Amino acid sequence: MAYVTSRKNADGEVTSYQVKWRLGGSRTAPQQTERFPATDEGLEAAEIFKDAVNDNGQQWPPGWVKGEGYIDPSAGVERSYIFSTYARECIKNKTGVEERYRQDCYRELETYLEPTFGNCDIRSAEHFSKATVSAWVNKMAQTYVWRGSKRKLMSPKTLKNLHGLLSSILNEAVNAEPPLRDRNPCPLVRLPRTDDFGAEDDERTEDMEFMTPDEVAGIVSCFKRPEDRVLVRLAYGTGLRWGEITALAARHARNPAAGVYEVRVARAWKRRPKTHPQPGPYLGTPKSKASRRVVDISAGLWQELLGHGLAGMKKDALLFHNGHGERLVYSTFYDRWVAAVTEAKEAGLLAEWKYPTFHDLRHSHVAALLSDRHSLTYVQRRLGHESIKTTSDRYGHLLKEAHEGALATIDRALGIEPAAQAVDDANEEHEARIPVQDPGRSVYALHVGSKTLGFWRAEDAEETAERWARDRGGPVLVEKWSKDWWIRMQGGQVGSDNGLKAVRSEMPARAFIWKVGPAVYAADGTEVVSAVGVHEPRGVWVWDWEAEFTEEPAHSAAEWRRGDLAETEAWAWGPDKEAVMAAYASARSDALRICGMHPDRAPSGREPVS
Repeated sequence: MAYVTSRKNADGEVTSYQVKWRLGGSRTAPQQTERFPATDEGLEAAEIFKDAVNDNGQQWPPGWVKGEGYIDPSAGVERSYIFSTYARECIKNKTGVEERYRQDCYRELETYLEPTFGNCDIRSAEHFSKATVSAWVNKMAQTYVWRGSKRKLMSPKTLKNLHGLLSSILNEAVNAEPPLRDRNPCPLVRLPRTDDFGAEDDERTEDMEFMTPDEVAGIVSCFKRPEDRVLVRLAYGTGLRWGEITALAARHARNPAAGVYEVRVARAWKRRPKTHPQPGPYLGTPKSKASRRVVDISAGLWQELLGHGLAGMKKDALLFHNGHGERLVYSTFYDRWVAAVTEAKEAGLLAEWKYPTFHDLRHSHVAALLSDRHSLTYVQRRLGHESIKTTSDRYGHLLKEAHEGALATIDRALGIEPAAQAVDDANEEHEARIPVQDPGRSVYALHVGSKTLGFWRAEDAEETAERWARDRGGPVLVEKWSKDWWIRMQGGQVGSDNGLKAVRSEMPARAFIWKVGPAVYAADGTEVVSAVGVHEPRGVWVWDWEAEFTEEPAHSAAEWRRGDLAETEAWAWGPDKEAVMAAYASARSDALRICGMHPDRAPSGREPVS
């Protein structure tokens, strides 16, 4: 129940009256307050407001704006336009979000937005203006929240998230049909810096803590359990998130070809809210479409997984579990992580001012790659970021130009010596040349099939050769040519830049392309059986110099085959499997539509001319 209490200063004088209650009446609900002047009229107003709260089921009275009083009743605000109602409807109708996120939005709405804006009119430029939103931001910046076991001021990052929720609701009103508002004032309000929220000397002050390879090795050495050491090293060697790496089953660690080792990220641990019929953790899809990926690992990490017992596991068994084959709970592992970090500091293996979390292994994985000058695009695909902007915004300050193989970088960071057999296999795959470092005077020519590619750096040519041999097999050769010789071989002339424009200064791009088809149709629309499985998608790595390389989701074609058979074929290709299959269906429809118009089709009643 709501009640009235007085606030007094040090001399015992009443400075104001407050009405306090729990929103909705629950013991665990957020506490609400409204202040009134320290006058007889203020006390009377507080009593009236208290009764209104009790009459309204421990909710803010309809039409009341916190700190302002009742809005103009003559405005006749429909309940559907009251912010509280409208906001809940917006959250309810959000698409493409998990139920847990939806419940988090409801909780933040109740705790931080409704006390100020709950009874405001979503259409009102007076209720939602730069001034009112700024006042709310300043109030939130002075709000204390629990951070771990300590009660501290709300961090700018949390405030940014709340501001984003408010902005998204007002955007819905702007984009409604017809529009309910002319504009959204939230972008006009400047937020506190996200990197300056105060910190004690004994806590981390950055969103990311980067560890050196030696520091990671030091933490690993302080774990007592062998399985924990393998878990941490694999996390550092792949950059996988906690929910991804603990969801790996034995079948997700693969050795598809000689010298090729990888882990497939196909699922992650998620949590359903308490309101769900089946609350708690469950295995679902990773964070985004790009997060469903295959991450190459080194031969050294593969050997560690074998030593972990991979070969003897059932295919559905979790690689890392709680000792009983069940989900490894982070809070359980966290105690062991903190103990290892503390011991590493005491032993001088980790800088005493660093406070890394398990997720910082992912950040440190990126640091290891970028410090050895691998591209942001490569890092983006390895981490499973949906957009390269995410990668650039978070890690762009670490970027240098790439020059060595990524797996070799990770092995070196983990202190794994390359296996002799792997080196021998690589030497058998292509003839390696030890380059003379004279950039600008030499071109490293890579021969793959009938194609010759030029590189300014030997490292790029060598790594491309290794990947090509691993993907396709067959002979490849790297040679060191003079610039003049390269120009002549390209048909140019010495002294001209003709031919040098084709020399690459970085690794070529490649994409995993799905192909399906061709479906072949006779002139009468009958499908010609060409090969078994022709309608099933086949995946293959394609390089940027090959005709089928694309970054578009899918391409398709329907074309006539020239010849006496007067056949028409349809096929599709692209990196998005679902989009490719949809494009293939469309191409087959097009082929059926045009097959009867084939120019080599014999006129009705006549045989084709031989």
